[in-house]
Amino acid sequence: MWEVSCRDLGLTECDFVASEPSMRKLENKMLEHARDEHPELVAGITEDQHEAMMKQIAEAAHETAVH
Repeated sequence: MWEVSCRDLGLTECDFVASEPSMRKLENKMLEHARDEHPELVAGITEDQHEAMMKQIAEAAHETAVH
């Protein structure tokens, strides 16, 4: 499983954590959360900004063991 939180991305006031089996699903879950809870971060972003956001998510994500 891959995991990343809003706190990992610098949003210290948000406790949201996404856990998904693939990086693509993790990115999608974080984008969905951002659109719903942090719309000011994604409204009107350019393709370059979107790519930078995906890179930030991938760099902050860490693999977690599933027991």
